[in-house]
Amino acid sequence: MDYEVKVIPEQKLAVINCKTPIEDLGVFLSILMDWVDTEEIVTDGEPFIVYFSPRHEVGQGDVVYDVSIPIKGEPDETDRIRVVDMIENKVLAATHYGSTDNILDTYAQLVEVAQENHYDIIGSPKEVLIKGLHNCDDEGEFITEIQLPIIEM
Repeated sequence: MDYEVKVIPEQKLAVINCKTPIEDLGVFLSILMDWVDTEEIVTDGEPFIVYFSPRHEVGQGDVVYDVSIPIKGEPDETDRIRVVDMIENKVLAATHYGSTDNILDTYAQLVEVAQENHYDIIGSPKEVLIKGLHNCDDEGEFITEIQLPIIEM
């Protein structure tokens, strides 16, 4: 597995907060992407999911997560979509290819890299949907970048 440490610059994000079964993720991603298209929002990256519930519990009832996308400008919020500023942060990142059915294997490898390199994971994991529900019909072709926020010890 290839990995890298990178700095994510300060960003403006459009965010939908969710507490639902993970099967509803596509609905919220669709709401966000429809808002981007309808309001002609200029994006500044790929959509992503931040999991506040443990990733290994995603299939067990309601999950707490955010569906987000980096944006430019100052668009108006809706009753569902908030616009927030995210500060610069450092992440340990690796790419997962294919279905998310076995994504926990990639997480385990990434956590092992963090431990071996004395990185402390200091926040919730983020999955950047490079090729996912919003732009690909074949789960076997999904490309997901996992980002773990870290500090180096």
